[in-house]
Amino acid sequence: MLIGSNFNRQCEKILLAAGREAEFIPGKKVSVEKLAQNLTMDRVEIRHLFQYLAELKLVVIESIGGPVLYGHISLTQSGVDKIKSLKDSSGN
Repeated sequence: MLIGSNFNRQCEKILLAAGREAEFIPGKKVSVEKLAQNLTMDRVEIRHLFQYLAELKLVVIESIGGPVLYGHISLTQSGVDKIKSLKDSSGN
């Protein structure tokens, strides 16, 4: 899998959406199905993005929701810190 700027923008988009859903609280479970619907992303695509974010230790996979989708994720403290740095760099 190639990781380029579009991939990174998608990861940032997911991380920010997950942060809002979790109220920026590490360890609070977030529904991946809800995120996929809100972000209008393909189930396979969002699964790959979450795998990558989990490898970076920004999220934790909490449950499996089916063969091609995780059920819930939670943010790690590093994930919350990353969101804050993204928000700071974008001026929000």
